Amino acid sequence: MLSDQGWSSPTGCPGAVAGASERPESGLMAGTPEQKGRLSNPVQRRLSEAEIDELIYLYAAGTSIAALARCFEVHRTTVIGHLERAGVARRRVVRKMTDGSVALAASRYEQAKSLAFVADEFGVDARTLAREFRRAGTSIRLRRGRRH
Repeated sequence: MLSDQGWSSPTGCPGAVAGASERPESGLMAGTPEQKGRLSNPVQRRLSEAEIDELIYLYAAGTSIAALARCFEVHRTTVIGHLERAGVARRRVVRKMTDGSVALAASRYEQAKSLAFVADEFGVDARTLAREFRRAGTSIRLRRGRRH
């Protein structure tokens, strides 16, 4: 069985247009499961005007570009292109933590708490906290059991 490589069918797409996930299978793609979802030959999918309108509506309602790409089974650059052509302003990436909260998190981390534990306390992903620590110059301990 092939692993999901980003071209699976959408699940739980909020407000998706009916039929958005239905695709006719071409003769080449209708073969074995190994042939259907290959990244070397991904299915090219054009969105209808109704789907583009829905995509714009969902983005304006706060849905992320990555979620829209999964939802409509297109690449994220396709979503960005549709938004740009429609004149929709992209949302700014807002920093999740302030300098003060990073300093407070660093002090919690220095008390021998794990990166994941501290990240959970501050409601962010561990990768976000690690990035903020690097930006602030806080050293990150090696994970237990790791040798470098």
